[in-house]
Amino acid sequence: LSHTDYGIRSNAAEALGKLSNSSQQVIEALLGALSRTDNILRFYAAVALGNLGNSSEQVIEALLGALFDTDYPVRWEAAEALGKLGNKSDKIKPLVVQWIQQHEDSEFVGSGIDALWELVI
Repeated sequence: LSHTDYGIRSNAAEALGKLSNSSQQVIEALLGALSRTDNILRFYAAVALGNLGNSSEQVIEALLGALFDTDYPVRWEAAEALGKLGNKSDKIKPLVVQWIQQHEDSEFVGSGIDALWELVI
């Protein structure tokens, strides 16, 4: 995930999301990738986190933070990931609702609404 070639970085993040292993080392690597400057890497890190099914507080907080990403595809994928994880955990929907309420005046509130939509459909 730290290779100089953006294609290799994004492919690595995507591949990690297809593993059946959501070890703490994998999760930490993806969480780190979610905060990098490379928007393609952030996108695939969000995809991977949603696919791995780890609904820890650390993952949920990072994905909620990604709803503020300056890159729309990253925000969308963070919402999708929260929706996927919400199917595995009852604690996510109230956190997303709380996030929406706290950021109702934000230009990014639509990302939270997208996440909530993914949780209820």
